[in-house]
Formats: sequence, C-alpha cells, structure tokens
Amino acid sequence: MTWLTLRQFRLSAIAVGALLAAVAAVLLTVGRPVVTAAGPGLTTDDSTYYYLGIVALHVFPAIIGAFWGAPLVSREVENGTHRLVWNQSVTRTRWLIAKTAVVALAAVVATGLFSLLVSWWAGPVDAIATENGPAALRIEPMIFGARGVVPIAYAVFAFALGVAMSALLRRTVPAMAVTLVLFTVFQVTALSLVRPNLLPPEQQVQQFSADDTTFYFAGTGPPLELLMPVPEHSWVLEQQTLDRAGNPVASPAWMFECLFPGGLDNPQPPGPDFRERNEACFDRLAAEGYQGRVTHQPDSRFWTLQWTETALYLALAALLTWFALHWTRRIS
Repeated sequence: MTWLTLRQFRLSAIAVGALLAAVAAVLLTVGRPVVTAAGPGLTTDDSTYYYLGIVALHVFPAIIGAFWGAPLVSREVENGTHRLVWNQSVTRTRWLIAKTAVVALAAVVATGLFSLLVSWWAGPVDAIATENGPAALRIEPMIFGARGVVPIAYAVFAFALGVAMSALLRRTVPAMAVTLVLFTVFQVTALSLVRPNLLPPEQQVQQFSADDTTFYFAGTGPPLELLMPVPEHSWVLEQQTLDRAGNPVASPAWMFECLFPGGLDNPQPPGPDFRERNEACFDRLAAEGYQGRVTHQPDSRFWTLQWTETALYLALAALLTWFALHWTRRIS
C-alpha cells in the first residue's frame, strides 16, 4: 500500500522538490541581506525577496491542501478505481490512513524545509527588527505566520481539510475550490479572533502626556482619538481611552477644542504659549481621570504562541482526518 501511494505521488513530490531546490538556489545566489545596527536598511531587491518569502509561506499550505489533499479520495471515485482498491484485502480505512500518512509526512517535510530556507535567509532582518523596533517584528501577524513551526501546522491542517472535502464532495475540482476558500476564511478568522487570545494579552495603563501622546481624527474634526506610545517589540491589539472608572470611552469633546482652538480649517499658529496650552490640555485630562490603555502581545511570547497555535491546528487536522475516515466508509 505504501509503495503504491509513493508511486502515485511521485510526480507531485518531484515537482515540489524542484520548487524547493529553485528557491534554495535563488536565495543562496542573492545572499542574505546585509543589515546594520541602525536598522534593516534593505535594498529594493532584498525587500522584494523578503516580502515574497512571507507571501509564499502563507500560500504554500493552501496549495498543499488543494493539490495534495483534495484529489486524494475524489480522484479515485471519479476514475472508478475505488471499487477495485476497496474490494481487495486492504480495507478502505487502512487505504486512507496509509495514503494520508505518506502525503502528510511529505507535506511536513516540504513545508518545514521551505520555512527553514526563508527563515534562514530573513534571519538578519528579523534579528535587527526585534532589537531596534517594530519594523518587521516576528510577533506581527503576517511575519508570525511565516516563521517558526506554524507554517508546518498550517500545511497539515490544509491537507486534512482537503482530504475531508475530497471525501465529502467526491469531485476533485469542487473539492479543491472549497478547500482554498475554507482555508482562507479560517486563516483570516483565526488571525483576528483566535491568535490574539491564545494567551491572555498584556495591558499597559498610564496617563496621557503632552510629550509622547499622538492623535488622529475619525473624520475632518472631532472626535479626536488619543494614542499612547506602544510597548517596544509588541503586537499591539488595541488602544483605548479609559475614564476615571476604567471604562473604555471616546476622548472628551473638549480635547479637540483645547488642542485646536481655531479648528482644523483655521488653526491658530504656534505661539509662545503653544507648549503651555498643550500641557494644560493634558493636565486637564489627568485631573478628570482619563488614562490610556494599550493591549498587546509581547515578542517574548513568540515561541509560546507558536507552539500553542501549532497544537490547535494539529488538533483540528486530527478531527478533519477522523471525519474523512468516517465519510469514506459511506462511499459506495
């Protein structure tokens, strides 16, 4: 059974192997980016390769799911070969377990090598960013999903999703399309709803200050949103203004008039009292009990979040595999 699976899978494996070899050749040829203590300072070409690597590692698991997982059962059903295979001494359960095990292992190896290549090449940029600021922090959503071990978990999940859709729909092209759509929707949903809460986020509360508070406008005028300095090396999830009781509120309406007494259309030019007027506005904020709160995930949690998210995706992949096994038994 294993030999037959390898024989059926060899062309796909060779194609992915050739792709990985080409990626390795390109990265070795261009060389790792040269960075300085002042910051990444990437050239245009290095910047292109850097972001292409991130995009590729986000797309690669979806390709695994659509092209390796989705045809696994449906191709046999469409060709009618499942009747021959499942009427031999090998049961359909053993047949599916053998096929999924071989291809899933190939997905792990291929994605692991791809992630290792990209992470090795981008290592100097990631190290400098983590040291000097948030330019390309590995904890940031897009970077996080293309580093460490989570790309492998994404690939296993996408593959299991493809197999489940293959068994459910029994048609290769629809199974591929549904796999791509569901995987994309799940990734976007997990990014906004799941990952920020895998670990309880940290919160930083402090008074607003004229020296380090910035602001932006929801439109062309009030309301005015106040922004505190963000913690270094963190993925900022939310910034809020709190009242004296600690409840999230909008900034007070008078703050806009206090900072911009002439309005945005007719602003007063800075004068000798500009700084004093600014400080008076923030002193009034403090007197009325307003504070700022930043909710964030620090970079120090990178590996904890990596392993937690990996465990979640592998558990979901196990459930999908069980579903595929259960549904395959119902195919006549």
